[in-house]
Amino acid sequence: MNRPDHNTYREWLDLDADGRLEGEEERARLQEHLASCAECREEREELRAFAGLLRRSAVAVRPDFRQAVMASLPTASWEARSASARTWRFPAAVLVLLGALGAGLLLAGTDPSSSGFSILLAIGGLFRAATLAGAGLLAASWKGVGLVVERVISSPASLGAFGFLVLCLNLLLISLLRRKRPAEAKSTPDPRR
Repeated sequence: MNRPDHNTYREWLDLDADGRLEGEEERARLQEHLASCAECREEREELRAFAGLLRRSAVAVRPDFRQAVMASLPTASWEARSASARTWRFPAAVLVLLGALGAGLLLAGTDPSSSGFSILLAIGGLFRAATLAGAGLLAASWKGVGLVVERVISSPASLGAFGFLVLCLNLLLISLLRRKRPAEAKSTPDPRR
């Protein structure tokens, strides 16, 4: 039977302090080693003292702790409640588009002069016009933003006024975020009583 090295005995000390040292042979070897090694005996006493300190400083958790924490959380905002409706908007629009195209194809058949084919052409023209209008609106809005930024940074006075405006808006936002809601104000006890 080979003898474990000193590091193995130190690992066994940690396991023994946690109550996880399994096997009678390991316990017997550890006891034998402790009889001859002052360093390990000192470490064992330190581990026992530390375990006792942890037991004495344990904080008891109230049984209703989870319910109290969950009750103190703010309610979900309107954004969270309507998020599920927003996630289905794009797939619903694609489904409507595919349905319209499928209906147009069914009505069109093989005759290009039929009313179904003209429906497909009308739907295609509608999407083309919407795409061009969207691209034009996007370009115009970016050009407008560019003109505003150019105007703001053109002089130090307008840049300073813009900075002051941004600072005021940030302070307003912070004050709105820190303001108590009526439900929170009612649940907070008055410290003067």
